[in-house]
Amino acid sequence: MGKYNMTIPKRLFGNLLGKKIKVIDSRDPTLIGREGIITFETRNMFEIELDNGKRIFIPKKICIFELYYDAKTKIILDGSVLVNRFRRLKKVLRG
Repeated sequence: MGKYNMTIPKRLFGNLLGKKIKVIDSRDPTLIGREGIITFETRNMFEIELDNGKRIFIPKKICIFELYYDAKTKIILDGSVLVNRFRRLKKVLRG
């Protein structure tokens, strides 16, 4: 898996559900070429629905993704950068 220099646009810190994604490089060769629609996202994984309707989990940390953000925007993303994308919500207590 090669090195990719990239910056994550601020708008990517929003919701990725429903976006089309493709694995273009991975330490697990069976994942390369897998593509589908993101149906669920956790801190470490994407669940994607393939064209045949099957849903699979893809680990973010070991993959490089091609994300089709909208009709005009295609972005290459290092999954290891996406792992820490979620921020913990803090509960505010008022006395």
